[in-house]
Amino acid sequence: MTESLESVQINSKKLIGSNARVWLVLLSLPLIIVDIHAQLIALILFSALSLHASKYFLRLLILPAVFIVFSVAVILFTIDGKEILSLYFLRITDKSLEVALSTLLRCFSALSAFCYLILTTTLPEFITALRVKGFLREIMLLGYRSIQILLEEVENLKISADARLGFFGFRRRLRTTALMSYMIFLKSMEKVDKFEKAKMARCYNGVFPSRKVKGGGEFYALLSFLAILSGVFI
Repeated sequence: MTESLESVQINSKKLIGSNARVWLVLLSLPLIIVDIHAQLIALILFSALSLHASKYFLRLLILPAVFIVFSVAVILFTIDGKEILSLYFLRITDKSLEVALSTLLRCFSALSAFCYLILTTTLPEFITALRVKGFLREIMLLGYRSIQILLEEVENLKISADARLGFFGFRRRLRTTALMSYMIFLKSMEKVDKFEKAKMARCYNGVFPSRKVKGGGEFYALLSFLAILSGVFI
């Protein structure tokens, strides 16, 4: 991705407000697990919402999709039953085909729901929707912000090393990686110190401020959930 995940989440098109969006996904997951019709409806619905939200949906989908396909391929050739097709030592049976297709549909349905949540909802919005309070909320938000800062430093060091041909050749790559690891450790300690001073300068009193977002979209969320729920009764 050319943008950070956080910027994609902030700039994505949000038809449904953050609170309704989080609960729509969480309440839909049990239905996706148990019913094939709900899985089909959820796959179509969340894929459409994700495509509407961000152009990065298909990019986000590629890596987990490859993992799912190879995992399902293992299922396809390892379950006994009535043989349908064989190629040398590989055998596809009626039972393996049924289980493989069921697993594939369930995985992609759940993946589309998670992709929609990832593309549109930042961690602070997710925490707010779940009403996480106190010490746990602060640890999660501070950890999230620290990871963002560290990833930015890693990207800057990588670009700098690559511009100097630091990854050209195996030995040079090992040396550059070792130096980067050392520099990342020093940078992380420096950033932690600056981050602590920045908090104190802003009168941090143990409550981490979070960006306020507009709600709304409850009607669309309810309509979407009812559509998925209707699949259970078909």
